[in-house]
Amino acid sequence: MSKLIVIIGITGIQGSSVAATFLETPGWKIRGITRDPSKAAAVALSEKGIEVVKADLNDVDSLKAAFLGATAIFSVTDFWAPIFQPTAASNAEIEKRGVPPNRYAYDLEIEQGMNAAIAASDPAVLKTLTHFVYSALADATKWSKGKYKMNLHFESKGKVVERIQEELPQLAERLSTVQIGMYTTNWKINPAMGPMKREDGKFVFRVVDGEQGLSKVPYVVTRKDTGRFVKGLIENPPGKNMLGVTHSMTQAEYLDLWTKTLNVPNGGIEAITMEQFISKMPPFLHEEMHDTFMFGREFGWTGGDESVVLPEELGVETSVQGLVDYFKEEDWSTVLSQ
Repeated sequence: MSKLIVIIGITGIQGSSVAATFLETPGWKIRGITRDPSKAAAVALSEKGIEVVKADLNDVDSLKAAFLGATAIFSVTDFWAPIFQPTAASNAEIEKRGVPPNRYAYDLEIEQGMNAAIAASDPAVLKTLTHFVYSALADATKWSKGKYKMNLHFESKGKVVERIQEELPQLAERLSTVQIGMYTTNWKINPAMGPMKREDGKFVFRVVDGEQGLSKVPYVVTRKDTGRFVKGLIENPPGKNMLGVTHSMTQAEYLDLWTKTLNVPNGGIEAITMEQFISKMPPFLHEEMHDTFMFGREFGWTGGDESVVLPEELGVETSVQGLVDYFKEEDWSTVLSQ
């Protein structure tokens, strides 16, 4: 009998990767959750044989119905949606609450993450469920001992994990987490997070404090590797906490590999100030980006959590070749033509 994986956000970057992996995994059926099964991305998945159903992270009952019969559930929430893809409803709620958009996003992500967890804790769902895999990040306030309190998009996910463990013991027995690393595509949202072309034609990485600010970054080719990470977690007993990383390297190492792969000149690392790094971001994100950057530099992506395992420890092979392949396949025209 086939097993069933239910994927929240199946049309998103992480969810679509999980779907692609399990489409190629014998013995598994896929049910994908989306708010609008009629949109093109959802229809395309249906045409591949995936069952696509309508459910909403704001509606626990709709999630319970979608989860019935699941062997495994992949749960992911999107902190950034109300900020970069706001709706009239989210904007109205932000105005009503009188809070910055990232504080609203923090509260909403915890609420939605817990809605999925509560739905998965229904006895009818637990009857068949062996794994609940949550896309998490470190609680930066906790792991920095209160030093960095505004890394909200990390902390919100960490709070969901904490609440599952404290409030939903039966689901906690089935819980595994994947802490997805730095998206290799983040430069598309913020060009300062990738190589930039200097006036002399050479490409540089602009880093706060320059060479003194270099630290290992867990880069991840999210669309390709998230599914492999989730599959590895499901193939192992629950209770695992994985760092989802394709390859870790400093920005200098990343730039060296990128320039060699694309055969363009390497201009090295250029020092910038924190003020320069955050200057082009909305003012309400300045403190958030400061604390995110400094938390990663001082405590590492996962905050020094000793429970974290690497993909290889659970049988998921990764290597620097994954980054090379991404560099070759990506469209860099906007970077190269700067």
